[in-house]
Amino acid sequence: MGAQRSGTTWWFRTLLEHPGIRAARGGRKEVHFFDRFCAEEMTEADIAEYRDLFPRKPGQIAGEWTPRYMRDVWTPRLLARAAPDAKLLVLVRDPIERFRSGVIHRLTRTPEGRREAIATDAVERGRYGSQLRRLLAFYDEERILVLQYERCRQDPQAEYARTLRFLGAGDYEPEGLERPRGTTTEGRKEELWPEFEEALRVTLEQDVQLLAELAPELDLRLWPGFSHLAAADASAS
Repeated sequence: MGAQRSGTTWWFRTLLEHPGIRAARGGRKEVHFFDRFCAEEMTEADIAEYRDLFPRKPGQIAGEWTPRYMRDVWTPRLLARAAPDAKLLVLVRDPIERFRSGVIHRLTRTPEGRREAIATDAVERGRYGSQLRRLLAFYDEERILVLQYERCRQDPQAEYARTLRFLGAGDYEPEGLERPRGTTTEGRKEELWPEFEEALRVTLEQDVQLLAELAPELDLRLWPGFSHLAAADASAS
């Protein structure tokens, strides 16, 4: 599931190197199956169609990774209907850095888009705490693994092994794990002026606090704009 511009392509492609893990039909990472159900009801036939997207041999694991499933408020309930026994991977990134990358990503794909609408959507995609709380309303916490992009970059071997244990896949050591894959916006990111960055931090701080409560294994010290929250928690304890 989440979150866009958080290394999901890198992590998904590396998972697919495991012989016991496969993608949806056609090798697709993002299926976007539930997007349309904001405008129409999902039927039992739709559920059957979704399940048919994941053929696999006995003992194999199959899945997809559509980041906007975290963003769309209707999807967690529908996903729970279609795949109640699924295990969900949630990969999050410093929401300020995710915002910077997300805006450039959308402008590249839809240059005719209104910048203010794209920026608003980018802010909403960074509300990880609220999004995770929605997932937990329909899935038990043991079915959700929250990963932190920065920790995956720091210690990819450990986080990869942790992901495989969660999925119930056997041990495996892929080649080139340290090398992120997918499109990058690093050379095109724009610096945020101080007033805007402060407004963004204040807007998302409550969601980051909620996320830390729901996923206490996250290290907020790796998110500079929110590292003070980790210091506050340490002082309180």
